[in-house]
Amino acid sequence: MNLLDLLRLEWKKFIPNGTFRVICVLYAASFCLVLYLARAAGHNMTVTSNGITSHPLTSLFVYPQNWKLLASIGSWMNIFLLGFLGVFMITMEFSNRTLRQSVIFGMTRLEIAVSKLAWSVALALAATGLYILLGLGGEALDGGGMPVVGSILGFFLQALGYLFLGTLIGLLIRQTALAALSYLAYVFILESIFRWTFYFTVAKTRLLLFLPNQVLGALTPLPVPESVNHLVHSTYTRPLSPVEAGLAALVYLAMFAILFCRTIVKSDL
Repeated sequence: MNLLDLLRLEWKKFIPNGTFRVICVLYAASFCLVLYLARAAGHNMTVTSNGITSHPLTSLFVYPQNWKLLASIGSWMNIFLLGFLGVFMITMEFSNRTLRQSVIFGMTRLEIAVSKLAWSVALALAATGLYILLGLGGEALDGGGMPVVGSILGFFLQALGYLFLGTLIGLLIRQTALAALSYLAYVFILESIFRWTFYFTVAKTRLLLFLPNQVLGALTPLPVPESVNHLVHSTYTRPLSPVEAGLAALVYLAMFAILFCRTIVKSDL
């Protein structure tokens, strides 16, 4: 089967599913709501010091930082909703025995794996398209300017990365609730515990910033001035550059895809 046929099968499989549709609607609605709140905060937040009133968030709305800020806002939806969507889609397949049925009906295991990965790419592209539309429709939080290619690529790689990570964890655990908890635990707790434990007990190395969740988060950083970064971060914790984060993300995406394919081909469906 060609790639388009595989994508059509995935479309027909998931679009009728109520949970899938709810998650997609929540993603779009949450993105719009947080965008609205960020815009309101940017316009209304003022600080008065020594009789002088200032707007501390103004610099975040200046091109091109405004597009970076929008990507940083969207990163939370990527972490929570796209990652969970990846978990849900693959665990639903095991619950409904549709993967096994696909093999019985003549699909190869490699075709099944490719269809899942291609569907994740399509969803990441859709999320990135929403990011661009919201940016253009709201002029990137009223800051103006055309979309920034680097921010678009970073947002797409991050969306795809969390989809792949959620899908892989779901494939390894296969139970929706346990897999979702494991995904959230890894993203928000386990990797941080490992990173700081290693940092304080073994070696203060910048290589710890190349862990999967650290890399994906670095693709859409909050646009703060470079001077602030130097004050907050030491040499060992200096944030990854866009090039470093992008290259590391590509490596992890390839690793996730290969491990996913091998697991589908070798394991019992």
